[in-house]
Amino acid sequence: MFENDVTHWPNPTQAYAAAPDPGRELEWLRTTEDRGREWLLRRAALMDRMAHGLIPGYTASRSSAFELARQLMRLDGAVVGCNPRAYVRQQYALWATNR
Repeated sequence: MFENDVTHWPNPTQAYAAAPDPGRELEWLRTTEDRGREWLLRRAALMDRMAHGLIPGYTASRSSAFELARQLMRLDGAVVGCNPRAYVRQQYALWATNR
């Protein structure tokens, strides 16, 4: 279980335990008009899941997942010294816990 603590760095399995079905998530990303932070976070998380091989039948390159993660960090003004994909997992877990 993810604790609501910004110092916690969940692994991919922990971060995405309650993530929606990838097909539903892709549909939400495709049809949502508001391309703000939530959209970027969910897109980066989906790419991270795919790059980790957590979604059978879906793939993404590690470099694509990394670049989306960097975009989220820039948007957030994050200055933490971590792997950007770890930042996505942390932020996604926080978002999923608090939505």
